[in-house]
Amino acid sequence: MPRRRGTVNAARRDGSLPRAPALDYECAMLTIAGRRAAGAGGCYPVYNPARPAEVVHEAPAASLEQLDAAVAAARRAQPAWATRGFDERLAIVTRAAEAASGAALERDLARLLSREHGKVLAESTFETATVGFIPLAFADAARAALATRSTPDGMSELTAEPVGVVAAILPFNWPVAVFAMKVVPALLAGNALVVKVPPSCPGAVLEIASAFAAELPEGLLSALGAPGSELGEALVAHRDVDMVSFTGGIATGRAVMASAARTLKPVVLELGGNDPAILAPDVAIDDALADRLYQCAFTSSGQVCMAVKRLYAPAARVRELVDALVARGARELAGDPVADGVTLGPVHTAQSRDFVEALVAEARAAGATVHRTGRLRDEDRGSGGHFVLPAIVEGAPRGSGLVRREQFAPALPVLPYRDLDDAVAQANDTEYGLSASVWTHDDALAADLARRLEAGTVWRNHHGTGATDPRVPFGGWKQSGLGRELGPEGVAAYTRPRAYTRHALP
Repeated sequence: MPRRRGTVNAARRDGSLPRAPALDYECAMLTIAGRRAAGAGGCYPVYNPARPAEVVHEAPAASLEQLDAAVAAARRAQPAWATRGFDERLAIVTRAAEAASGAALERDLARLLSREHGKVLAESTFETATVGFIPLAFADAARAALATRSTPDGMSELTAEPVGVVAAILPFNWPVAVFAMKVVPALLAGNALVVKVPPSCPGAVLEIASAFAAELPEGLLSALGAPGSELGEALVAHRDVDMVSFTGGIATGRAVMASAARTLKPVVLELGGNDPAILAPDVAIDDALADRLYQCAFTSSGQVCMAVKRLYAPAARVRELVDALVARGARELAGDPVADGVTLGPVHTAQSRDFVEALVAEARAAGATVHRTGRLRDEDRGSGGHFVLPAIVEGAPRGSGLVRREQFAPALPVLPYRDLDDAVAQANDTEYGLSASVWTHDDALAADLARRLEAGTVWRNHHGTGATDPRVPFGGWKQSGLGRELGPEGVAAYTRPRAYTRHALP
């Protein structure tokens, strides 16, 4: 996306026309059958969450005909790819990932991601760099998942065969990282993919997908985007798509599952979370603990499905913990995510800002004490950005929206428990079951609580993106999803088993 001025041919989200935008990037390109292509539906503007009147770039809108072409190319390319040996596939995918990571650095795509998404530049730099090492992270897991298994007598064997053409639908919060986490295992398992990028921040991931696809056999990977829901709905329902891997909200996940059910497509759904963290009585509350808990809750301005969303502490220690978190939060500087010194960017949309502010206001009206912490950079006052200063909320009722719903923003209720049985009961009292954590020095206590928590992943003394071990599967219980990512199970999700049994002729 070389720098130049461009022309915007669509209205802003509120229906008004943008004011004389000076674009930093030209209209991004789709990748169809491994080749760059303009969107047949034209371009639409992508806005800066820190300054919503500013157009960061124009994004391409794919047509349904382009979707058909991408799926058809994937269908043609996949059989030959599946016949290649695993080591050859791994070498090609590794080269593609390294090329994509190099392109991200060369083209400064981390800065683009920050400006179209709102996350701070350090996070965007880390995210765009992850693509390069994902194949190594999956190599051993893929070997284990794809290995042929035989019965002791050798009469029967079980092989893991690719499903064919995979539709991968990305979320807005970590689009580049999730792109790699879906594309790499699916390719290693022998599949082809059509990726749908998030419409509100498509630029960086489209460029990374283009660089990745350029190193693969033609047609094996396409990346498309468009505003609205029509493209995603058509991709999920497409007759030549064999599987859907979706990361996003629960409501959309249910719609994806219902659509896929019409043709019995398998789905992997990584959905929302309302993650509890339980602080046991034996843990001292100090600056180091407050810093780690704070980071586990507020990375990406709280826009992480596996972030701490509810924090439980012994009733007599809630105030001590709140004070420590508020003191930690005082170091935060909110503002333009690419500005020096900024540690907290805006949330992604005005709707997200308004949603969490309404939850906080409801809790305050019900008697909770809301502690705002950090400060907004002077230069960003009056920008209209979607800024939410971190809120540590003490005394929120158990039935309040801030406790019951996924806030997906920097607001954290700190909640009391009578004893650990009460803590587990409160933690499990939710429709979500993505992940949870236990904070204690006691090995036996941690293991006992982990067995009782209703979550697909339980961590001890850590939580969220920094706590994840890629060698083991990740995924939710209850309404937080179906299927698994990461580990051998995450690769096996992109396969279907075939049993072969030998019998002698009579």
